[in-house]
Amino acid sequence: MSQFVADFEAYIPAEFNGEAYGKAGVLATMNEAGIDASVVFIGGLPSDPREENAGLLREVKGESRILPGALINPTMGNLATDDLKRCVDQGARTVKLMAAGHRYHLDSACVDPVMELANSLGIPATIHSGSPMSGCSPEFIGTLAKRHPDVPIIMDHMGYREWIEGAVQAAVENPQIYLGTTLIAAAEPISVKGVARGGQVGADRIVFGSNAPSGVATHGVNGIRNIGFTDEEEALILGENFKRIYGL
Repeated sequence: MSQFVADFEAYIPAEFNGEAYGKAGVLATMNEAGIDASVVFIGGLPSDPREENAGLLREVKGESRILPGALINPTMGNLATDDLKRCVDQGARTVKLMAAGHRYHLDSACVDPVMELANSLGIPATIHSGSPMSGCSPEFIGTLAKRHPDVPIIMDHMGYREWIEGAVQAAVENPQIYLGTTLIAAAEPISVKGVARGGQVGADRIVFGSNAPSGVATHGVNGIRNIGFTDEEEALILGENFKRIYGL
């Protein structure tokens, strides 16, 4: 039986690196990297993502290998939650929070209605991690997770790189947090292995993501495969944890 490989975070810009991309580009990237299923978000970061979310859902409709996600800006209040509900009704499988781009702190009260709705809709949250100054430190994500313990959270970049220790601590304190390998799997997979073997968060809490097309998906998959994980660890990170989160 061949290994199931899934990507929890990729993007669908209309163009990339001067060439057309779109759904055809997503599928070509997946095929090149041997990815069976991919969660895909809009390619840009508009302050009001409603129109782009709708366009993504139209473009990927009927494509069984693509699980669309909805980028939501919590500072939009009811407009944000209304859009998330609409997106999920039309097939979206996760909410994406990008505090660094939308200029809020992830532990702010404005995020709570979005997370409460995610809980009621039964979807996970995909959350960008980075510096405290950008509003998306692992500590902020951990605080948010404590307020919403029933919402599975994938923390992209797993705090890469200065904040990996904080990402691990947030995951230790919040068992619904999974650490995502976006960019780090391709650039420094040894860091992923260090977390998995560090005795605090195992391979069962790490999820592969590529950040394609800006992240090179083949490099990410090969990074996980070539760094010396056991077969079981590799299978968990590359796809089995994804199956559990998304009920596949």
